[in-house]
Amino acid sequence: MVFELTGLEFDWFAVDDEGSLALFATAGEGFMPGSVGAHHVHHSQVSDSLPTPRNGTPDVWNDYAALGLFVFDWALPGGPYEKRAAPVGVASQALEKKVLALPQLPRFSGSFSDITKVEGWQ
Repeated sequence: MVFELTGLEFDWFAVDDEGSLALFATAGEGFMPGSVGAHHVHHSQVSDSLPTPRNGTPDVWNDYAALGLFVFDWALPGGPYEKRAAPVGVASQALEKKVLALPQLPRFSGSFSDITKVEGWQ
């Protein structure tokens, strides 16, 4: 089941088959798995805890990449999610623990490093 979020920017997280972590930015329009909708408060808490000194600029993607995250942003209008950045290092144990502890964390079948777009969720 996919939950649609409209009108509000919202960031959610997922893990792939290789254990890599990704942040998905909805741009107020992008889809998210139903489990994320059910636990959106938890995803927001993790997102809000991340240091993003360049928030509000296109360079914010580099802030997330520096934390060890793949970054996918919803392309307006109509999507899909497009990869904006790849990790430039490994996620800290603290960040990895926070993300992996998210209830019903979405798992991507495949590797974030092998794709450039996400058009749906399995």
